[in-house]
Amino acid sequence: MRRSFRQPALVLLLSSIPLIAGCGGGDDDPAASRFAWLATRAEQVRELSFEREVPVRTVSRDEVDAEAAQAAAAIAEEALATLAATYGRLGYFPPDMDLHATLGQSMDLFAAWYSPENKAISLIGEVDDQVLIHEYVHGLQDQHFDLGGLLEATLTSDAHLALRAAVEGDAMLAEVRFLLQEQSDADLDQINWAVLINAARSAGEQILEKNELPALFVDYPSFAYGFGFEYCVHNLTGASAASPRSDRPSPFDWSREDALFSDRIPATTQQILTLDGQDPVVRVGLEEVPPELADRLDPLDWDSLGEWLSYLLLRPLDGAPALGDMRALAATWDGDRALFVRDRQTDATGTAWASAWDDPEAAAGIEAALWQLYGGAAIDEGEPRLGRAEDGELVWIERRDERVVALKNVDEGLMPALAEAAFPSGIKPMRLRLRTRPSLAAWLSRRLPGLP
Repeated sequence: MRRSFRQPALVLLLSSIPLIAGCGGGDDDPAASRFAWLATRAEQVRELSFEREVPVRTVSRDEVDAEAAQAAAAIAEEALATLAATYGRLGYFPPDMDLHATLGQSMDLFAAWYSPENKAISLIGEVDDQVLIHEYVHGLQDQHFDLGGLLEATLTSDAHLALRAAVEGDAMLAEVRFLLQEQSDADLDQINWAVLINAARSAGEQILEKNELPALFVDYPSFAYGFGFEYCVHNLTGASAASPRSDRPSPFDWSREDALFSDRIPATTQQILTLDGQDPVVRVGLEEVPPELADRLDPLDWDSLGEWLSYLLLRPLDGAPALGDMRALAATWDGDRALFVRDRQTDATGTAWASAWDDPEAAAGIEAALWQLYGGAAIDEGEPRLGRAEDGELVWIERRDERVVALKNVDEGLMPALAEAAFPSGIKPMRLRLRTRPSLAAWLSRRLPGLP
């Protein structure tokens, strides 16, 4: 299978809008002169200056595909088995999926990339000027804010995707400014943002619809470009899809964008989706194995899924009878914690996902969705929380008011105590948890060209 992607989302959507179609600069110029001019234009539209030159190289699509396949083949079987036993078991993809083949597929979405590790831009063949502007802006971000360090410091998949959205949205915003200036002699204060924002959103949705793999494997491109673009438009100009004219004086203060990489780094995907309008995140417990189970269960990994990955988990159920709109349901997210454990006696891997939602009604929708996600049914009339999934594994799904916990493949005798740790009575004083391995979103992004 190959994914049905061709170009970065912004390139696609901009090419369909007559106001700013095409590219400036002239591809007939010698390469060095063109690159130098575009680097200068990137400085101007992003209002930052390069501290050092960013090298540019050109590679073929075949070379990129071969590198992707080689990198996937080099992934240890143990790592893939752990991924399947944790996030696969949680419900993102069938645990028996061929992950070597999945991760080795070409990511045709990308026409170019900037590598924070190599400090260089790679182009796949000839690209338009706006693509290079986008990548040069990533170089500026890295030189001024240490992109690699910021991304490595994110502790959860939710936080990683939120920062990715700021990274991509900022570069897209500068890209739009470049095209406006080159094609229309205009600037960001002269645009009705509704068309561009809606097109960016649609591009992300098309990635999900046309992708032949489980949505988890396009979490970053489906989220960061479209939603990150609107977030940065709103951050800089005050405009949004709902209010498409800027409400701030021109010229706009680009230090507001700088702050997204320093003292106002977005922390959750809900913060991106709500344009900083989210409620405070709720603690839900399951930050560690309960002490009374520590002699039996080893913690393997932990994460926070956030609103976007919660939606991708439930997305296959969208429109199912009695469930309704999974996107709207995921938008009621208030906090979550995934904990993956290994049973010392049986060597079985189990999953535990605790979550909090806006109200009991939303939590009841999540509870019903999880039973359908696992194809589960209660096996004891006297204990409706205990059931068996379609694959034969035990599940425990419990709701109390606006909180829900779902356990899978955990020993039946351990389930009540593990579930209790997800509710207020079981939450212990918070301890700082550092990562020994990247979060899922960070690990998946490393499968893409040039991303740390």
